[in-house]
Amino acid sequence: MSTSRTKDLRMKISLAGLSELRAVCEKGLLLLAITIPEMELVLWPFLLQLIIPKKYTGAVATVCKCITELCRHKLSQTNALYTEFNASNEMPSPEDLFARLLVLLHNPLSRGQLATQILTVLCYLGQLFPRNLSLFWEDEVPKMKAYISDPEDLKQDSTYQEIWDNMIINFLAESLDVVNDNVWVISLGDAFARQYDLYATSDGHSALLHRCLGMLLQKVDDRIYVREKIDLMCRHSSMSIPVNRLGLAQGIGLVAASHLDTVLEKLKNILENAGQSALQRFLSFFSFREKVEDVDDTYAALALMYGYAARYAPSTVIEARINALVGTDMLGRFLHVQHPTAKQAVITAIDLLGRAVISAAEIGISFPLQRRDQLLEYVLTLMGRDQSDDLVDFSIELLQTQTVALSACTTLVSIEPRLPMETRNRVMKATLGFFALPTEPSNIVESLITNLIILLGAILLTSGEDGRSRAEQLLHILRQLDPYVSASAEHQRRRGCVAVHEVLVKFRNLCSGGFGASGSYPTLSLKHIDQGGPRGSSSLPSAFVLPNRDSLSLGERIMAYLPRCADTDDEVRKVAIQIIALFFNISLSLPKQKTSANDIDLESSYGALSSLEDIVSIIRRASVDQIEVFHRVVSSVCILLSKDELVVLLHSCTLAACDKVKQSADGSIQAIIVFIIRRGKDLREADVLRTTQSLLSSAIALTDKHSRQEVLNAISCLAENTNHIVVFDEVLFVAGRDICTKDITRIRGGWAIQDVFYVFSQHKVLATLFLEYILSILHKEPVATNDSEKGEINSESSADDCILQATMFALNAFLRGGGKVGKQAVEQSYPSVLSALILKLGGLHGLAELGRNELLRSLLIAFQSFCDCVGDVEMGKILARDGERTEKEKWIDLVQEVACSSSVKRPNEVLPTCVILSKSLDRNQRAEREAAAAALSEFIRHSEKEPALLEQMVEELCQHVTDDSPTVRSLCLRGLVQIPESHILNYIQQVLGVILALLEDATESVQLTAVQCLLTVLNVSEQDAVDPILISLLVRLRNLQISMNTKMRSNAFAAYGALSAYGAGSQHHAFLEQIHATLPRLILHLHDNDLSVRLACRNTFQLLAPLMEVDGLSSLLNKQYFTSDRRSDYEDFIRDLTRQLCRLSPVRVDSYLESAIQAFDAPWPVIQANAVCLVSCMLSFLDDQRFLAPYFSQVFAMLVGRISQSPEAVVRAAASSALGLLIKRSNMLKSLSSRFDRTDPSQSSQHGEPHAKTSSELQEEAAAKPNGAQGEQ
Repeated sequence: MSTSRTKDLRMKISLAGLSELRAVCEKGLLLLAITIPEMELVLWPFLLQLIIPKKYTGAVATVCKCITELCRHKLSQTNALYTEFNASNEMPSPEDLFARLLVLLHNPLSRGQLATQILTVLCYLGQLFPRNLSLFWEDEVPKMKAYISDPEDLKQDSTYQEIWDNMIINFLAESLDVVNDNVWVISLGDAFARQYDLYATSDGHSALLHRCLGMLLQKVDDRIYVREKIDLMCRHSSMSIPVNRLGLAQGIGLVAASHLDTVLEKLKNILENAGQSALQRFLSFFSFREKVEDVDDTYAALALMYGYAARYAPSTVIEARINALVGTDMLGRFLHVQHPTAKQAVITAIDLLGRAVISAAEIGISFPLQRRDQLLEYVLTLMGRDQSDDLVDFSIELLQTQTVALSACTTLVSIEPRLPMETRNRVMKATLGFFALPTEPSNIVESLITNLIILLGAILLTSGEDGRSRAEQLLHILRQLDPYVSASAEHQRRRGCVAVHEVLVKFRNLCSGGFGASGSYPTLSLKHIDQGGPRGSSSLPSAFVLPNRDSLSLGERIMAYLPRCADTDDEVRKVAIQIIALFFNISLSLPKQKTSANDIDLESSYGALSSLEDIVSIIRRASVDQIEVFHRVVSSVCILLSKDELVVLLHSCTLAACDKVKQSADGSIQAIIVFIIRRGKDLREADVLRTTQSLLSSAIALTDKHSRQEVLNAISCLAENTNHIVVFDEVLFVAGRDICTKDITRIRGGWAIQDVFYVFSQHKVLATLFLEYILSILHKEPVATNDSEKGEINSESSADDCILQATMFALNAFLRGGGKVGKQAVEQSYPSVLSALILKLGGLHGLAELGRNELLRSLLIAFQSFCDCVGDVEMGKILARDGERTEKEKWIDLVQEVACSSSVKRPNEVLPTCVILSKSLDRNQRAEREAAAAALSEFIRHSEKEPALLEQMVEELCQHVTDDSPTVRSLCLRGLVQIPESHILNYIQQVLGVILALLEDATESVQLTAVQCLLTVLNVSEQDAVDPILISLLVRLRNLQISMNTKMRSNAFAAYGALSAYGAGSQHHAFLEQIHATLPRLILHLHDNDLSVRLACRNTFQLLAPLMEVDGLSSLLNKQYFTSDRRSDYEDFIRDLTRQLCRLSPVRVDSYLESAIQAFDAPWPVIQANAVCLVSCMLSFLDDQRFLAPYFSQVFAMLVGRISQSPEAVVRAAASSALGLLIKRSNMLKSLSSRFDRTDPSQSSQHGEPHAKTSSELQEEAAAKPNGAQGEQ
């Protein structure tokens, strides 16, 4: 055959496949055994020889099937198998067959139903074995066959291999017990020992063989034989292969059940001869990694062997052995293993030690595990991933290590001593992070999470001393789970909720007397936990053993799980509802504190709980409307919560409202709204405050507009259904804090508090309430240090500034964002809003004068918004133009203009506005009183249609003209003067009385206002009203005519002239006396420096002249020099005027001179000059020497002094001119005196020579020679 043809044939064979060839051979062999009777002589017992050899292992299933058919045929012919079998010396012994077939049972899913065939053939070969054994197999084999009858069902159980191997070991153990023949057992042991070469060390069969031999040695009493076989097991093991290592450890452990000391001695020798000291291990890091792994394998195997030795050893002797093992810290040597499988082995060993303690406790031998907490540290250390590990290569192994570690932790925390708090926290911190693991690989991760949940249950069950301490443990565990319950990832939420549910189930069972959930680990009994030591609490009364309801923190816990009831994941929703139902189920079974017992209606509570449990039943078996289910849950919870629990729930709402799942967050907020609506009446003020804080925190934290709006609706609902003032207070406080500490324009998602203001302003019920609240804050007088004398505010706290700033911001938001509802509220409260703004405008202008402008700007913004809201464009323009001008006169004018604009635009609002402002005149803050007075002084002009209001306003203004603020006094007087003309006569006497009083005010500005107002009032005053106070007015005006204030002087002179209209009345004579008393001053100020004063004096002179009854006086006023501003013209007027005045009675002239001489000391130089001129002219026109003599000496001296001392040229010039005039007059008098002395006085008298003639001549002479030194000034 050519080479090419050979290759083609080989290819065809390979294509046909060995599997098909194998199938053909199997069918052929089976047909030979069944269909050809003659083949029985060939095949029996020859087929038995094929079972043992390694090379025929793959055909064992077919061989067993053929043997079964042959045996069935022989038995039907009543042929004895044993005789025929024993006749052949080449056949394997029954012990070899049993050993081989038992190990080959290992794989229940092997091809050809190997396990089933082996079990079947064992029954048929029963005659080859001791009789008791065959009878036992007839009962046990069917059970084993039943377990592996459905391969597909078997695959669904991840632990089927472990269960099956245990069944095989138990089958062997019971078989050995049934035989009860030491010789046969030893023979079987030898058979096991001979078959190690039949299996690869990497195969599970070899591991099972270790266990089988270990179980057999457990039944043997010969220590030498046992030691030999242990050595053989170790020689035929491969510690580098995890499955073989585990099988060896389990086998050694089984041996330890009867030969513990022998096993421990062997393990000690292995440990001593492991070949690695600490130094050797350190050096191995610098050589090949394989050496490090060899050490790891050895340590792993030793650890497992120690563990299984403890696990299977008799409980009666195990305590000392375990204490010795742990006390010498032998396990500490194994901590440095690096490979994941080695770590798993060490962890498993520690787990087995704990299980040994638990097993001992189950039979009544209880003892604490020494250094338990240290062992836990070992486990946690081995559980972590080393930095040198490759995450890709070891991720699965790492997860498996962690899974094993969690199981070990569960075991360790389940035994005495009780778990200290520090250790509990350490374990939880190291393990809870596993809830955040990804979902893949699913089988490993799910197993890990299951172990973690079991661990949490064990911590709960074994960490507490009594019910109350366990309740604290429960809360601690649940709070640690909260981050996962509310995580953004669905699988984390699902795991967290399942963990919470399982822990709660265990806690419920504790409360009801049970322990743990069905199938849960650990298997400690409740009796052991509660009565196992002196700390047991079974002897305590139940009220102490059981926690009370308050210890569950129901409000906090329900709020933590309520969002999950609205979760997007179906499984999470279902578990969350079960959690809530469990919580209330537990709470209703617990005792309550006396203070809260009356808050709970048991009948309603049990009804709500029944409804909740109905929901749980429904969602388990059917798909129902999610929204309807959530509403029913919320309704039940609302009934089941006590008052205090409801309060805590509302306080804890921030995290729920900000849940990472938007649907859950929205559902939580809706639940909060339901709670507030239905149970808001149960909340105290402090509860409302804290709830508001929580909701505000939620609103601030949320950036999603829809979610934030839902929270804002909840805040509105809280304000509507509880104490709205408390809610408003807190909102305003937070707003003030934010404004003063943050840049609210840069807050991500917008400033939440502003949105709160908008919501309030758009709410039909709250809009008016919130506006009233804002206005009450604006009306509230600031807390400040008050000067009792001046009434001035010296300081205002920063906190108050923040609140005020927030209030104005809130008002602005209300006016801008209130929509129709807000605008309607503003329209209804127009007087209150305007009054508040006006008053605060005054108050803040007072601060602005001190340089604090921020509050004023905020107020002006709100005021402008008010103008826009009510449609008053003119008022808005006024504010825009003069709003920020801080001078007092300017802002007073601004207030008056605002009041005027409002009066014109809304005359119907004048009455209520004035009522509010009138009351504000009594406020403590001066600037606000000034603002109120300014507004009232303008509003009073528009109150003619409201007589009652007018009367009230007049009364208020009259009362406050004594205010300690000069501005208030002035404005009140201005207001009185602006009473509408149709009503002024009714109040004229009151007004004049006020003016009269204020003319003597200590403040000049008030006096000026009084004078100005007098001028105004006199235009409408009647004689009867003025007569009683005419003289008083004249006297007070005279005092004001010498004021340094030019306005005051001009107005005082003008008012004096205005009073001339009342001089012809009953006070005419007194009036004339006042005129003459004032005349010298009036004359002097006709040439005042100020034009307004000159004009006022001229006008007054013209009005008074007709009343003075001086001949020729009126004609002088018509001359040009009277109205001239030239000094020469004034002096000409003086000479002509004094000529007329000197003809009056000496008494009158004397008073003129005295007044004029007093003016020599006037503060104005021009008035001094005018006085000098007037006095000199009067003296020059008087003839009576006796009358003149006293004045001449006085005036001469004064003029000389003025010439030499006055710094003013006009005074010196006037004095020089006057001095010259008086000297001439003096010489003339001397001449006249000598002539007069020579003449008989009687003759002169009889002839009646008039003195006036001489005087007149002298005057004319003097007038003809004016002083050239005088000129125009």
